[in-house]
Amino acid sequence: MQRIPTHVHKWIYFFGLSVIAIGLAVSEFLMSIGQFIILGNWLLEGQIIEKVKIFWKNKAAVVVSSVILMHLIGLFYTEDFEYAFNDIRIKAPLLVLPFLISTSVPLSKSFFNWLMIIFVATVVVGTIISMGVYYGIIHTKFPVNDIRDISIFISHIRFSLLVCFSIFVCAWFLYSASSILIKFLCVIVIGWLVIFLSILDSLTGVVALAVVTFIILLYTVFTLQKPRLKIVSLTCVTILIVSIIQYLKPLVKLNSATHTIDVSRLDQVTSQGGIYQHYINNLQTENGYRLWINVCWKELEQSWNNRSTTDFYGKNFKGEDIRVILIRYLTSKGLRKDAAAVNSLIDKEIQLIEQGVANVNYVGKSSTTKRILETLWEFENFKRGGDINGHSTVMRLEFWKTGLGIWLKEPLLGVGTGDVKKSYIEQYDIRNSSLDKRHRLRAHNQYLSIAIAFGVVGLVWFMLSLFYPFILFKLWNDYLYFTFFLIALLSFLNEDTLETQPGATFFAFFNALLLFGRKDHGSSSKTSL
Repeated sequence: MQRIPTHVHKWIYFFGLSVIAIGLAVSEFLMSIGQFIILGNWLLEGQIIEKVKIFWKNKAAVVVSSVILMHLIGLFYTEDFEYAFNDIRIKAPLLVLPFLISTSVPLSKSFFNWLMIIFVATVVVGTIISMGVYYGIIHTKFPVNDIRDISIFISHIRFSLLVCFSIFVCAWFLYSASSILIKFLCVIVIGWLVIFLSILDSLTGVVALAVVTFIILLYTVFTLQKPRLKIVSLTCVTILIVSIIQYLKPLVKLNSATHTIDVSRLDQVTSQGGIYQHYINNLQTENGYRLWINVCWKELEQSWNNRSTTDFYGKNFKGEDIRVILIRYLTSKGLRKDAAAVNSLIDKEIQLIEQGVANVNYVGKSSTTKRILETLWEFENFKRGGDINGHSTVMRLEFWKTGLGIWLKEPLLGVGTGDVKKSYIEQYDIRNSSLDKRHRLRAHNQYLSIAIAFGVVGLVWFMLSLFYPFILFKLWNDYLYFTFFLIALLSFLNEDTLETQPGATFFAFFNALLLFGRKDHGSSSKTSL
């Protein structure tokens, strides 16, 4: 049998990497196909024993890949093997990609650049498709009830991480490119991706972009030797801090406003003769106005049902109670909760309430501003004893409390690979959690998820797999890896990034590629492509 020429293997390998890079943004199927292409090519190249030896000599690759070994060990003290094997299947890229990439021919600069261009281009195409969905130009089989539904290929949070990293990749091209045209295109793409990220309503992506930008600028201030560039960087850091403060200050002030009222002198009857209910022990507010005073349920129901086809006691597409949204919206305007207040609303406001807009201050605001206002309200509502169901930020506090309770029962080795879900179900019941069954989710924190499954031993192991290559190769001096690494670490705080195929593949692919897949980088000594 005639051997495939070496240069053909190189192109097949590059093609497989490109398929993964494309699949990250638009297709879980392509993510898997790309890995199978690389694996098939790796086997056809031969010299398997030599490659395995190369892998074992590469300490960083072994440490990075060993996370899967931790999951395999966890099988010995688990009960739910169906969950466990599915979890290992999802996280298989954490082993497969570092192993294959660290034992394959590293990419030359030109091939690596083209791979990154393919990745960014696919992300840009994904954002354009999402905006087509948003404006109704592109139709999907699933209804778009929320701005976050426009990310039709993967979770909007996972997609926001891809967008965020693409911005920093473009900044890298902007700095390193010599062509004016390429620099111009990079500026256009960066601008577009920043705008899209603000539209997507992913606080995780926006915070990651802001924090990583701040760290990069601060790092350059302390490392640059040229005084002029140091001054420019310091100026940028200052402008960024001042801009964020000036942006957040009025939003915080808006949310923390208070309007005092003498509860002993509240009216008992509406202008139409209805009876007010006053829940004076409930201290929840909306724009500083007390939420649960001056409520006439009978008038609210009749007047709302006269104005809207959505029943007063019904729910909107998000599963939220219409009556609560209505009461919040009226309160946010400083109105009483009666027929006169409902009748004062214009038709557009009725539609907004039906869509779940609960505060007049949300109207006309950008997705990011609206999301920040909602988050501030969630914490204020939580502080005053309000219902946390359906409020993603404060629900995470309940996820974390429940997760800590599970971990404290088995602090050393955890509950095992397959028993995380079962343990959460049991712990929610033990705590008599206020969360509805549909909202009783897992940790939404990768570090905590690892600690729950594998204890302190597993968490130390996991952290070692993250930071050992970073320290070994001094990667704080590598812009691309540093930005990727920071984005990943930040996402682990707020999400179970590695618990889904897109998240696990995103991390495993770029971690392995940036560590072992580039010429003259990491510990690989092979000839480049």
